[in-house]
Formats: sequence, structure tokens, C-alpha cells
Amino acid sequence: MSVPAPTAAQCATCRPPNRRLSFLERYRGFLLSSNTLITIANGILLLAGLIVSLLVEDPLPANVLYAAAAVVGGAPIFLFAARGIARRDFTAGVMVSVAMVGALLIGEYSAAALVAFMMMFGEMLENFAVARSDDALKELAGLIPTQVTLLAGEGEQVVPVEHVRVGDLLLVRNGERIPVDGTVREGQAAVDEAAITGESLPVDKVAGSAVYAGTINVAGTLIIVAEKLGRDTALGTVVKLVEEAQKTQAPVQRIANRYARILVPVTFVVAIAVYLLTGDPVRSVTVLVVVCPCALVLATPTALVAAIGNAARHNVIVKTGADMEKLGKIDVVAFDKTGTLTQGRPDVMAVTPFDGLSPDDLLAQAAAAERASEHPLGRAIVEYTVTRGLAIPQADGLEVLTGLGVAARVNGSLVVVGSRSLLAGRGIELSAEQGGRLAEMEAQGYTVVPVAIDERVAGLISLADVVRPEAAQAIQALHAAGVNRAVMISGDNEATVRTVAGKLGVSEYHSQMLPDQKLALIEQMQGQGLRVAYVGDGVNDAPALAVADIGIAMGAAGSDVAIETADVALMGDDMDRLPHMVALSRETLRTIRVSVIFSMSMNLLAVVLGMGGIIGPAFGAVMHELSALPVLVYSARLVAFKYRPHNMAAITPASK
Repeated sequence: MSVPAPTAAQCATCRPPNRRLSFLERYRGFLLSSNTLITIANGILLLAGLIVSLLVEDPLPANVLYAAAAVVGGAPIFLFAARGIARRDFTAGVMVSVAMVGALLIGEYSAAALVAFMMMFGEMLENFAVARSDDALKELAGLIPTQVTLLAGEGEQVVPVEHVRVGDLLLVRNGERIPVDGTVREGQAAVDEAAITGESLPVDKVAGSAVYAGTINVAGTLIIVAEKLGRDTALGTVVKLVEEAQKTQAPVQRIANRYARILVPVTFVVAIAVYLLTGDPVRSVTVLVVVCPCALVLATPTALVAAIGNAARHNVIVKTGADMEKLGKIDVVAFDKTGTLTQGRPDVMAVTPFDGLSPDDLLAQAAAAERASEHPLGRAIVEYTVTRGLAIPQADGLEVLTGLGVAARVNGSLVVVGSRSLLAGRGIELSAEQGGRLAEMEAQGYTVVPVAIDERVAGLISLADVVRPEAAQAIQALHAAGVNRAVMISGDNEATVRTVAGKLGVSEYHSQMLPDQKLALIEQMQGQGLRVAYVGDGVNDAPALAVADIGIAMGAAGSDVAIETADVALMGDDMDRLPHMVALSRETLRTIRVSVIFSMSMNLLAVVLGMGGIIGPAFGAVMHELSALPVLVYSARLVAFKYRPHNMAAITPASK
């Protein structure tokens, strides 16, 4: 069976454009959830109370609004606390409930409303992160075309992808995505497999080659035999791995929760003991009021909010406060190579002419032949030649040999640019010296393209994915920030990965890793008790991003699913932001610890004074509010925290 010629109508129908859903359509469930609606109502009432307090002298209307805000926002918190008490689990929910009740009893209605809003808003942000991640999994389906060209007998027909069965023959034209996992029956093409394997350069496919669903045919036409469909494909496996990783990812235990399990029971015991010993209910209530742990509860969220604001100023999106906490505790940073440590595009690295030909002449003639090529390697050669300011001659009789290379007449000479198999098929052989030079360049991780002029090999053009200029410095800065280990993981071949690792100073690297193998490697490190951060940008990175203790996506260069699955997104391609974020997170954790110690010290002092009858509920409330102010000020300094490499060694890893 020969490859049918494409028609414009067929190409249009086999790849119908998918309408992008609006924000409301994508997140309707989250927006209409009880948590979101209660948080919005709480915020509106709180804001209304603030406005009224500024405009009206009588405090009653503002207090009514504040009290309403506290009741609306506090209802879920009270319910959560009641369930915790029933399970004998005294968490921060119980602490917040005590704080709100105490604030209401002494007339601090605005404080009660504010505490309720902060707790509900934090939970809403976490719910939104979950909704975004679920939406990302749905968008993965967009990598599979909704309709495919099915070959039956001597004809072809466009059918929904759901109608494809194992063993069917499918036609995939230039620019189309491959809909199934299978094997090439006929045709030649260059296929971009970066989304699945992480391979930085398009892979040439011929009869017998394996292809994967979701990859892109960038040059050529293929007839493939369908072997795996839907969730059984490599892309479907990625979806399943992400789903499973999200289910098994344990939530972070808040610092306030850990202290609450001790502080809340002790507080009630002390209050009851004071009443029994003194018979004075005022002193007992004073103890409850002064221990209302607003400063303790505020210590974590205020520091995290300030740190997340700092991150946003540096074009880094941190999805939740829990993610900011976890980032400061990592031991290992694992990097994907392509598009993360490298630019994700080929570039000419070396030009090796033979027989006295100059490098510029070799480039100009190769570019002339490649000018009409759609292959990324050909485009890279042309772009490099233009960048060098060289004039590209006119080519005649251009012949594009899909998957192999090109041939053309340039200044009267026959120029052939392509693979060794193309040259061998035309009877052009490399000498022993030329073959040795080619093998040497390939051993260094380069993709080498031979160029023949008039049936003789005239030179070699070596290309490679370009390493990001700031990558090596960023890895060194991570070590200075207390990250003990950097690992590079890639789907690329061993020689290429080894070369990039050498340039970056990374001693540990793993090559030819598929998505499930990346995930297994991360789980292996986690099994050793290490906290792992994974940095990636592609669809193939999604399972690793999800299962890692912290997933970090390269935003501008990354795929949507990587950004949605990750916990942190670097919206620019500047990797210098990564060590800044680690340093910021560790400083945030230190700030929280200092604030907690200060808060508990103030609470202890207030309890002693209240037990002795030295202060009453009113003065206790003032002391309580004053204890929260230093916590807020100390946390606010994180907004202005700056990344200074020479100071990073002083930032010690967070306690385990």
C-alpha cells in the first residue's frame, strides 16, 4: 500500500480545533463549592464592617457585621473542631475555635472575623490547587486528536478516535499528532517525542519504528499499525501515574496543629484548675482569653503569605502555603534535562570541513539545500548560517527525502545533507578518518549531520541542545543553600546526557528514562528518607512532578500539564529563581519557628499573670493583641527578602 497524497479538506477534518473552556467552565465545581462561597461571604462581611467602622462613630453596626462575618466564616471551623474533639484530635481547628469564642466573649469581633477569614481563605487556595491539577489531567486528552484517518482497503475515511481498534492502519500526515501507540508500516517522518520520552531532537521514523500517542509528526507522512489505545498508551499511563501519585501524596502537618494537640488540653486543664483553686470565674476566663492562640495561629499563615508574595514578585507561582513549607525541607533536587537545564532546541555547535573547504563555504552550501526543509535540524543549520551573516546561495532541483535528508544543486554542484544511510544509499562513503571524527563528535553527545558535495563527503555539522547559561550557577547556588544532592534525569541517550552533566558539574545522572522510570527513581530516593524536589517542563514529567515532595515546573518553556501538576511554577525560564526560592522557604520556616516561640512565651507570661489575678480579661485581651503585632511585623519582612548567593551558605537546611 502506498502513502496517499494529503488533501486540504482531509487535513482540516482530521484535526478539528478544540475550543478552550472558559475559567468558569473549567472551575465551576470549585467556584460553587461551599468553602469558596462561605469564604467570599466572610470576606464581604469583614470588608463591610471595616468600611462602616471608618464611616460611623457608633461601633454597634460595625460589630454586628464583624460578628456576622465570624459566625459565617467560623461555622465550618467550629464543625471541624467538633469532629476533631470527637476523635480526640485537638488540632489548629480547635485552637482557632477557642480564639474566636474568646474574642467574641470580650467584644473583639473584628479579630474573630479576621481569624475566620484567614483560615477559610487558606483552605480555599488549597482547594483551588487541587481543582487546577484535576483540570490539567483533563487537558491531557487534548494531546490526542478527536478524529483520525483510517485506511481500509484502498480507501481512507475520517473517523472518531474511539472507533479505532488494535490492528487498524492509520494515516498520519505532516503536522498531525499520532493518536495511538503503534508501529510504522510505511513511510518516513521526523517525530517530536519530547512530550513522552523527553528526547530533545525529533526522531526519524521508518518502517518498523515504534511511535507513541500524543507525539507530533513534524516532517513526513506515516502509515502506522495501532497497537495500544486510550489509557493503555504511554500517554494514558502518564495520566494514570499522575492520578495515583496525587492520591498517595500526604498532606503537610501544620506547625500550629502540632502545638495545638498539647496546648489546647493544657489550657482547659489550667483554666479549670484556676477556678477550683480560687473560686474566681474571672481569672478562669482570663486564662482562656490570653491563651486564645491568635499569635500562634497567625505565625504560620502570615509568614507563608509574605513569602508567597515575595515569590510572585520574582515571577514564581507557589500554589499553597504547604508547598512553600515543603520547599524549605528538600534534600535532593532532580532535574529533567530537555527544556529545563537546556533550551530544548537544536543549535549548531561545530562545523568540520574536509578537503580544504572553509567552514563558511560548507555552511552556506548546506543551508542552501536545507532552506526549504521542515526538519528542525535543517532549520537550525539555516538559522545559524543567517546568524553568522553568510550569504545563502540559490538552490535548484531541491529534493526533500523525508526522514533522511535533502539534496539540491548549489552553484552547479550536487549537495546532499542528511543521515549516513542517505549517503550510503547514494554510494557515498566516509573515509576512516572522517568516520572516526564523526564517532568522536557523537561520543560527545552531538547529533552529527554529514554534508556531501559532488559525491564526496565535504564535512560534518554537529548540533546539540543548548545548555541554559545560568544552569550551572543555579545548581551551585542550590548546594550553597543547603541542598545536598543534584540529579539529572533524561529520556535522551547516554552520550548526550553525560555531556550536559559534565558542563553543569552534575555527578549523578540517568539517561533513557521513560516517565514511569523517572517516577520509580524518585520513589526510590524517597524510600531512603530523602525529600525530593523535581524540576521539569514536559508532559512526560507530570508523574514525577506529582509524586515528588515538591514539583517545580519551568513555566514559559513548559507544557500546561507540567505547570498544572507542579506545586511551584517558574513563570520565566531563569533558573536563578530556584535557589532564591529554596533560600526564601528556609528563611520562612525559621521565621515561623521564631514567631511560635515568641507567641508561646507571651501566652505563658499572660497565663501566669492571669492566674495570679494581676491582669483581668480586658487587659489580657490587650496583651493578646499586642503579642500578635510583632508576629505580623516579623513575618512581613519576608516580602523584601532578596536572593544573595554569598549569604546562601549561612542558610542551613530546615530541621527534619
